[in-house]
Amino acid sequence: MKFVVLTIAVLFTSACAHKDKLVSVAKDNAKPVYENCVKEYKQTMSDSDARKACTNKLKEGYKAATAK
Repeated sequence: MKFVVLTIAVLFTSACAHKDKLVSVAKDNAKPVYENCVKEYKQTMSDSDARKACTNKLKEGYKAATAK
C-alpha cells in the first residue's frame, strides 16, 4: 500500500513540475506574438485598447489549444 501511495505522489509531483515548464515555454513563445499583435493593432487603436485586444486574442487561442 505504501508503494502505491508513494508512486502516486511521485507521479503527481512530476506532472506538476512538467506543467510549470510547459507554462514557462508557452509564455516565452507567446511574448513575440503578443508584441507583434500590439504593434499592428496600435495603428488603428489606442495603446491600452491594443493591449487588451491582444491579451484577449492570446487567451482565446490558449483556451482553444488546450480545450479537450
